[in-house]
Amino acid sequence: MITHFQHPEFLWLLLLIPVYGIILFLLRKKRAAVSVSVFDDLKASQGWSYARAWPWLERIFIVVIIALFSLTLAYPQGSHETHTESKKGIDMVFALDVSDSMLAEDLTPNRIEAAKAALGKFTQKQEGDRMGVVVFSGAPFTQSPLTFDYGILEEYIGRISVKSINKNIRGLSGTAVGDAILAGVNRFAESGEREKVLVLLTDGDANVGVDPKIAAQKAAQEGVRIYTIGIGKEGGAPLKTTDMRGNAVYARNPDGSLYQATFNEEALKEVAQIGGGQYFRVDDAATFDTVLKEIAQLEKRDISVDVQVEYSDKFMPFLYALYLSMLLFVLLRSIKPLFV
Repeated sequence: MITHFQHPEFLWLLLLIPVYGIILFLLRKKRAAVSVSVFDDLKASQGWSYARAWPWLERIFIVVIIALFSLTLAYPQGSHETHTESKKGIDMVFALDVSDSMLAEDLTPNRIEAAKAALGKFTQKQEGDRMGVVVFSGAPFTQSPLTFDYGILEEYIGRISVKSINKNIRGLSGTAVGDAILAGVNRFAESGEREKVLVLLTDGDANVGVDPKIAAQKAAQEGVRIYTIGIGKEGGAPLKTTDMRGNAVYARNPDGSLYQATFNEEALKEVAQIGGGQYFRVDDAATFDTVLKEIAQLEKRDISVDVQVEYSDKFMPFLYALYLSMLLFVLLRSIKPLFV
């Protein structure tokens, strides 16, 4: 479909057609005292006359050649728009607490398994964002660097457990929230201009390592936005553990009362505020999925759409028709003596 002429000024040549018609009319009027119609001029008393019809056939070819010549020089083109989306992209690191308190069963089957399931489902829905995982207890460790390979990332997430870090080793027990934040920030060293998001998932209060507020300030300086997720029902939950004989028991306080796994919600809110993000509390599996979805929506990428108009040449059919018309015209002139 023709939508554009690259050289529309050549369309003015079409005016030669009415000029040619006027010239023919004036010449004919000059030759004949009485004007007759074309059909009267072509019709002979015994039928059609080749001698009279031939000049009109030549004139038709001349008009067609002028029209095709004008359209070919005007360079007809077709056009269509192409839309290119430019997405900035996000690098997202999840820092997951693997301390023993994550075995509390207020989420089904327990906190850490609920977190892993939610992260696995979240990973399956991603496209175009890099994701990584850091696990931490008394110290942080990289479970997966930033990657676009969501399949291998799911495998890494599936291997996480409270035994991912051996807490019997000195310096690895406790909950080092601040150190986990800094470890997550270090994962963004090669992120360039991509958006950097750290999601901290924990059910404990920071009791070792760097002050989480100081770590959050460092993250903010590096352009890393922090979302914090507090895992567990309000008021805490009993923590199942094993005694020296390997029997399943619930942890108790020194005074013999049942231990409740709780966390400092206000501290997590403050960390999120410093990090320019938000705080969420998760107390069941469904809420976990909702929270991760909301974080993804809050981190929608800026999408710029570039619209480009591409033109395709459409003059070749007119050029071929022009060549054919000229060839037929020459042929017509060459065989004219045979009929006239």
